[in-house]
Amino acid sequence: MSGSNSLALVTGPVRACPVCGGEILAALQVPNGWTTEGGKQVRGTSEVLLCERCDRDDPVTGPIVVFFTVHEQATADQADELAALLQRWADHAVARRPDLQALDAEVDAWYRGEL
Repeated sequence: MSGSNSLALVTGPVRACPVCGGEILAALQVPNGWTTEGGKQVRGTSEVLLCERCDRDDPVTGPIVVFFTVHEQATADQADELAALLQRWADHAVARRPDLQALDAEVDAWYRGEL
């Protein structure tokens, strides 16, 4: 996947992680697609978020979380170090697939009036 993901650093208001509510430190746009039942390829992109809480224990993203925990902001002197960490993340990031069992359970709960 190397070279196919594009890094989009978060700017503006800090966004909250949709999973835990933690701070989003960065976002990637990664290629994503699927094949329809009719065999047609659907291509697009998905956003992969880097969360200060959810991603701190991951061997690829954890060092980025630690970097921002220690430094808060990157300086020119730290640009190469941060770039290497971000590039490693970009090289390994993939769009998450939906959990179809969880989706089915949520749909069932909605039909039962529990949501």
